[in-house]
Amino acid sequence: MVDLVKIRKKKAESKKQKAEESPGLPLSEPPGESPPILAPATVAETLEDSAQPSDRATEQPEPTKLERFKESAGKRRTSELAKTDEAKATTQNLELLTFVIAHEHYAVDIERIVEIVTPRSVTRIPNADFSVVGIMSLRGTIVTLVDVRRKLRHPSAGEPTPDTRIVVIDYLNEMIGFLVDRVLRVVKADAAEIEAHPVVHATELDESVRGVFRAGGALTILLDLDKLLDSRALAL
Repeated sequence: MVDLVKIRKKKAESKKQKAEESPGLPLSEPPGESPPILAPATVAETLEDSAQPSDRATEQPEPTKLERFKESAGKRRTSELAKTDEAKATTQNLELLTFVIAHEHYAVDIERIVEIVTPRSVTRIPNADFSVVGIMSLRGTIVTLVDVRRKLRHPSAGEPTPDTRIVVIDYLNEMIGFLVDRVLRVVKADAAEIEAHPVVHATELDESVRGVFRAGGALTILLDLDKLLDSRALAL
């Protein structure tokens, strides 16, 4: 009769012996996949990819066509305004005294004028130049009175009227006066608006005429006092 207990015991011992003789198996990995180990190049590429969104966020958007046009138009406008301001700054305004001689309107630079006075006693000088009327005293200062009417080819004035005035100017540190039929007003004229070569009447060829302009609607002749008085000879 077979002894089942012995057979089972012997079989168990045989399995145990085989297990001890077999090499050890590696431990199994825990459940779940472990993260892959990246090579250096792969790590650098990953970092570069992760940085790109931030770099793109800081980049300035390219200006549109409308924005470029506005910027260009603004620069042109600024340049035009600068040129306009510069042109205004370079514009020369003249301040002039206007008066009447023989029904003609004249003007001289007000900076040359010392005083405007009413007619007074004049002492004639023998053998003086035809343009010299005489001399007069103005608060102790000697003023030489000249006849600009003759210089401007106008007839003699005759007796003074209530409107007659003497315009006193400073010419080469000398006080010079000349008679005018009537003083009008002080006006401002743009030097660019003065025509350099007038053709208006007999004085058009006279070098003492600087030009003509309109003041109060009237054609006015601007005189050059230096040239007007330069050719006269004072035989005092």
